[in-house]
Amino acid sequence: MLKNYFVIAWRNLRKDKLYAFLNIIGLAVATAAFLLIVNFVRFEQSYENFHHNAPDIFRVTTQLYKGSELVFHDCETYPPMGPLLKKDMPEVKDFVRVQDMAERREVRAGDKYFQLNKIYAADPSMFTIFDYEFIEGDPQTALRRPMEAVLTETTAKQLFGPGPALGKTYLNQQYLYTVTGVIKDVPPNTHLKFDLLMSFSSLEKMGWRITDNWNGNNNYLYLLMAPGTDVAAFNQKLRKVSAERLENEVAVAEPAKDIHLYSHKGYEPEINGDAKTVQFLTITALLVLLVGAVNYVNMTTARSAERIKEIAMRKVLGSSRGLLIGQLLAETLLVNLFAMGLSLLIVWLSLPAYFALIGRPVQNDFFITSSFWLICMGLFLLNCLLSGLYPAMVLSAVKPVSITKRYHTSRGGNLFRKVLVTGQFAAALLVLSASFVVYRQLAFLRGQDMGLDAKNLLVVDGPLSNGSDSARVQTGIVLKNELKNLPGVKTVTLCEGLPGVDMDVLNTTVGVTRLGSEEGKGYSFTYFGIDEDFVPAMKMRLAAGENFRDGSARRREVLINEEAARLLGFKSPAEAIGRKINGRSFGVPEAAIAGVIKNYNQQSLKNAVPPIIHHYIDEPNFFGVKLATGDVSATLAQVKKVWEKQYPGYAFNYHFMNDMFDEQYKADQQFEKIARVFSIFILLITCMGVLGLTAYNIARRTREIGIRKVLGASVTGIVTLLSKDFIRLVFISAIIASPLAWLAMHRWLQDFAYRIELKWWMFALPGLAALSVALFTIGFQSVKAALTNPVKSLRSE
Repeated sequence: MLKNYFVIAWRNLRKDKLYAFLNIIGLAVATAAFLLIVNFVRFEQSYENFHHNAPDIFRVTTQLYKGSELVFHDCETYPPMGPLLKKDMPEVKDFVRVQDMAERREVRAGDKYFQLNKIYAADPSMFTIFDYEFIEGDPQTALRRPMEAVLTETTAKQLFGPGPALGKTYLNQQYLYTVTGVIKDVPPNTHLKFDLLMSFSSLEKMGWRITDNWNGNNNYLYLLMAPGTDVAAFNQKLRKVSAERLENEVAVAEPAKDIHLYSHKGYEPEINGDAKTVQFLTITALLVLLVGAVNYVNMTTARSAERIKEIAMRKVLGSSRGLLIGQLLAETLLVNLFAMGLSLLIVWLSLPAYFALIGRPVQNDFFITSSFWLICMGLFLLNCLLSGLYPAMVLSAVKPVSITKRYHTSRGGNLFRKVLVTGQFAAALLVLSASFVVYRQLAFLRGQDMGLDAKNLLVVDGPLSNGSDSARVQTGIVLKNELKNLPGVKTVTLCEGLPGVDMDVLNTTVGVTRLGSEEGKGYSFTYFGIDEDFVPAMKMRLAAGENFRDGSARRREVLINEEAARLLGFKSPAEAIGRKINGRSFGVPEAAIAGVIKNYNQQSLKNAVPPIIHHYIDEPNFFGVKLATGDVSATLAQVKKVWEKQYPGYAFNYHFMNDMFDEQYKADQQFEKIARVFSIFILLITCMGVLGLTAYNIARRTREIGIRKVLGASVTGIVTLLSKDFIRLVFISAIIASPLAWLAMHRWLQDFAYRIELKWWMFALPGLAALSVALFTIGFQSVKAALTNPVKSLRSE
């Protein structure tokens, strides 16, 4: 019996090749799109899952208040906080402090210098709270003593080549570190990525104040909690601790598993993902799957008139409804089997483009994980039910008397198909409108005046361990002057930080006030040193006062931005000139304000402009090289040559400032691209269904079209007749999708400090695009039918 089901199903598929092709392609594309989106969503939701303690790990962050106003939320806290919480709170089983060592990314192994991406100092409990696989060394003893380090496998090979690295040494500035462990590279699905860990106890040996330092909140603090600890109840306890130990600050815990998608605080270890993006893409995946299934249902039920007599005859000959349902489900099973095979081929062929789209290296184990095949099996069964159950139930309910009647699809059946087609177009328009709004928002951000000129601004990382401070300053000045003399270089600046750099490179302080006043107290100010060429190199504008100048007075002067002037209580930028502030945080007890810079964006336009203070320095943490337009590659080669002359053996690491800002929009750019690609998939699948329905509609009305032509109907009139129903459905779908898209994108835009205003045409244009595609899909067949000689249409009548 089962074999007979599939033999008949195969015959039916071969008889209606066009509909079989459209059904298989539609389901295959929908399934492939679903598998790819689900892979991305599962990866985003898998952050920290490889740590077996992940459900019980909390991170402690710090909220800064001025009165009742939350002015800043820092994901870092104070060094003594971890030991204090472990001592006073029984639910805290252990803690680990992690200190970003951005200023010590340069290491020397042998006679070569290397600049690593991420170096952290960490307590030895790093390896009991988190799970890292050791290749060399013992996790129980690693990082126990000062000047010890654990390297990732890639870093160990980079520094020491192939072979064991355990026991080998490297220099970081003037300190010699011994390798006590090598671990496998940190997985990509964690917010805390690093190349090297140094022992936290090294900081005290380097002269850092740790044990009782309640002034510098520069540690990431992770707590291992007792299983089942409620984060809300624990935060109530933290409020009490904060009231006793902190001023105007509140410690707040968050689950480590929530960090990647839900945490967007200051000084995050990396730019995190977005839960709203993941939720939207999850909905998109479900919509793609439903649209593919709806295509099958629509085309199967639309062609039901051709199957009615067959089904009725089978019932007359004694077939039960159960056997008929089995026969119809066998056809669905066969179609879905072909579709699943084709979808896997599509996924395999599209993997390089897919991983390039989401910004991840190609995953070689994509097809070999058990979870992937479990998803495929579940998806296959779900597709069979979604696409096959309704048509099977409807067609198997036909009464035997139908064999004697001329059958047409019912009005109720037509209405149901219209609802399904409207839903398909609405789904396509929802995703298409979202991708268009994201594109407009990103274009808006790129077009905004950031208060500086980032074009052709080359950022070169300065050497971090080049002898004594005086020698380092002198070499930096020599390099600066030599670079200035290059024909392709306009100007050069030395600075501690630059717009677009990671926030962990910069410093913050809450200890800035107007001298003799409390104005400014409680606000978090960003500060970093610059030289006299910084403002002109960035093409920043002064709102009042003057730029730094040569002379001894520059050491006692600062430049501030308009936002800092406002928070310090000055009514205008001009009022701030000559006034003094408390600058102990950056080594100047009384600093006079020489100038006020017009606000510029230190980070991307997703963030508001922070209050910024610049003091004078001539130490080369960074070289900002403004290039002339022209042959940038040739100028870059000249810059590198000068660098190698002054800093032989030091790595030449550089970026362009535009790229640094673009990196901060990476997650949003990925969202826009993914939404755009899969909205096109949904539209394509929908149009394939419309193509099949149109072909069937034309075939069913061939004689009607012939009669209308004989009676004088024009080609335009016939095309309008065949197209108007679908056009009406597109308009209805636009009315449904637009409010939903507006609500979703209004919520998404709230994450941006600078954002576009949603306009009606942003939703009308995607609707117009969908209408154009639908008209093209319908129009070709309609015109072909309208141009057919009516004699041929009526010959058999």
